[in-house]
Amino acid sequence: MISSNSMRAGARLLAMTATALLGATMAHASGGYEPEDLFFATNRPDQPVREFVERPAGYYTSYLVPYQVLWYWRLHGQAFSPDAVRAFTDLLEKLPREDNSMEELDDAWTEWRQARDAATAKLDPQSARDKAALAPPSQQPPKWNADSLQASPNCFYSDAFRNATKTLAQRMTRVAGDKAAAPYVLHWLKAQDAVFDTCNQQSGTVPELPPHAPAWLKADQAYQLAAQRFYADDLDEADTAFTAIAEDKASTWRDLAAYMRLRVLARQNPGEAPSDNKNEKDSPEALKRQAELTKQVDAIALPLLKNPRLRALHPSVHRLAEALHIRYLLPATRMQRLADGLKTMGPPDAAAAKLLLLNHEFRACGFIYDCSYVGPVQTSDLVQWLSTVRGFNGPGSSAEPDGKWRETLSWSRYQRTHDLAWLMAAASLLPVAAASDDKREAEMQAALAAVPEDHPARFAATQLRAQRLFAQGRYKEVRELVADAGDSPLIARSLSGRNLVKALLLPTAASEDEWRRLAIRPVVARRDPEATEAKPNAVPLASALDDDVIRFLNTRAPLPMWLRLAADPTLAPALRDGLLETAWTRAVLAEDYAMARRAAQMRVASPSQAATAATSAKGPDPIAGIRRSVKLADTDTAAWHRLLLERMASTTEVLLPPHWSGAEGIRTPPLKPGIAPAYDRAMAIGSYGKWCRPLGVPVSGPQAATAADFEMPAFLSQEERAQQEALVGKLRAIPQDSIYFTQESLALMQRNRADPLVPQALSVAVKMARYTCPDKAVGDWSRKGLQTLHANYPNSTWAASTQYWYGGR
Repeated sequence: MISSNSMRAGARLLAMTATALLGATMAHASGGYEPEDLFFATNRPDQPVREFVERPAGYYTSYLVPYQVLWYWRLHGQAFSPDAVRAFTDLLEKLPREDNSMEELDDAWTEWRQARDAATAKLDPQSARDKAALAPPSQQPPKWNADSLQASPNCFYSDAFRNATKTLAQRMTRVAGDKAAAPYVLHWLKAQDAVFDTCNQQSGTVPELPPHAPAWLKADQAYQLAAQRFYADDLDEADTAFTAIAEDKASTWRDLAAYMRLRVLARQNPGEAPSDNKNEKDSPEALKRQAELTKQVDAIALPLLKNPRLRALHPSVHRLAEALHIRYLLPATRMQRLADGLKTMGPPDAAAAKLLLLNHEFRACGFIYDCSYVGPVQTSDLVQWLSTVRGFNGPGSSAEPDGKWRETLSWSRYQRTHDLAWLMAAASLLPVAAASDDKREAEMQAALAAVPEDHPARFAATQLRAQRLFAQGRYKEVRELVADAGDSPLIARSLSGRNLVKALLLPTAASEDEWRRLAIRPVVARRDPEATEAKPNAVPLASALDDDVIRFLNTRAPLPMWLRLAADPTLAPALRDGLLETAWTRAVLAEDYAMARRAAQMRVASPSQAATAATSAKGPDPIAGIRRSVKLADTDTAAWHRLLLERMASTTEVLLPPHWSGAEGIRTPPLKPGIAPAYDRAMAIGSYGKWCRPLGVPVSGPQAATAADFEMPAFLSQEERAQQEALVGKLRAIPQDSIYFTQESLALMQRNRADPLVPQALSVAVKMARYTCPDKAVGDWSRKGLQTLHANYPNSTWAASTQYWYGGR
């Protein structure tokens, strides 16, 4: 008998796989997002399944604090409005520049200089326009950065230049309608130059108003003089001037001047230097000073927030006001107050300001202060939760380097409170039980399964259940569980969610045809607001294989399956060619020459071969070695080994070893807290990145394959299963590439000392070790290769160009 649950799961699974390839456009064009689903669908980074089983549901433990707070809110049932989604999305987009907006500043400065020079050319053609340019903001003395809310980076920042550029354009419009206004606009321009000269060693002087100056110019100059006082740090005079302008109902600058009073207050109160005393409490003096400052802030900020004309500045007002509300407090107290203010979401802009500050405080704890006291000792549940999932050192951490306090605290808090947020934390931080009868594991699975179907966290709980089952190798249970979650909005409307589910289904595909449909799918790019480089939203269909497919191919898929995948017409030509060239290298390494020949034949016959042939007619053939291998006999082992060595040393061919997905941008797994990010042995420096990679299957380091990685799919025949076991056994025995090719070069020398390839291959193999990772064995073989090269081929050009051996860096 087949259970109704199984039938329902199977039907849903078929529907999911049938629609898996519709692509990003169809998914997003269908609409129907709830606001919070839209936020998480568009901001959650995509995760390969290997990383998923080591991370919480839907967020990274070291990921942005605002993102984690949103999860905390969602787990406690708080709703998201469209305005909140907008505010939070804008916030995450701005976070990468939080501590470094110099590029934006310089761009604004450049726009101003261009507008200024163009206006000067029209207003005063006879003047010398090659005035010494103001230094770009990135080269100016540091003063204050309103984005990072720290008293350090710049005298000016982008809005000052953009505001001046906008105002100049408006004033030039006056000139277009009235030529008599030209002298007055030129006067404005000279005054603005003087304002921007304030931060130079020789500050500028604003010229006197001309006789009979129009009212608009008088108002402009009053604001320019106030701004000059502000930039010159004459803050009392600046505040007096801005106050007068704010009270002048006839001035077009009255609203901006009112806001500038808050900026003056921020510069007057830069805060205190951080204390080294970890157990220090806020002094009475500091608390009194903070109370006085808060009163001043509210007197200025609250009227600004009630002014509808200043709506565009409200987010900035919130950021400055919230920052000043905690200016003189210690980091732990700042977090406490910010967290208390986030118990309910409140106005989106205000919540976004608190999130920005909370993110900054946590970053400061990680990079500036030693915040070991921020953690379990705090009374705020949100601060405790954030500290736990982010992995801050807690009490006793020096005696528990693996961060066991996180596991202990999250589990004890859940058992005491049965709070869903702490259940999620515990489920993501507790190691997966090795024994199936572990009572804690059973309680965890039961609690996750008990999350109501209609709760916003239902899918997250399902992910965590799948995570734990997957890590235990219980793939059939994962398959049914994930298929049962197919109705979740995060699956129906999220590329990232669909990608995750398909990745979980991949290891238990019922047939090779289903596996291939899952493997050839849109690859969702990792979208991480903390990333230093912007990445496209998605890679086009079938033009890349994601990490899950690559790992599957490396450990579970026999070479015939590679070739069947390469024959699929939906693969992009470049991907097919790369897959076939990789299969060729893999087969030669494993000495399966018949399979290598089949891969070579398919590569030569590839539809893209016409373009390759056209290129070859003009220069070297990039697959010359693969082309020659079609005619090699299976029994000629020496010829196959020499051909592989020749392709390695070639300057015109590219040798593609078996792929192993990189670990760039992956943070420390939360199931292994306290472990510093290891130096990845599969990564290299600069243009030598094709070296320092395992030729076979990694058996150590962050990329090491586990026993679960070698579980072959059930649909494989016994013959192919045996072939794969033999292949993996051979690949696991192959050493790192620089060692392997040094050994092969020495073996070729033993066979034919006069072969001209020997000194070339030895030279390249020795140099490969330069950018490999530190390893004694690498250095030993590099030295042996160098000694052999100079002893046997001392007069060769290769010996002359190879003077050193390397032990890795």
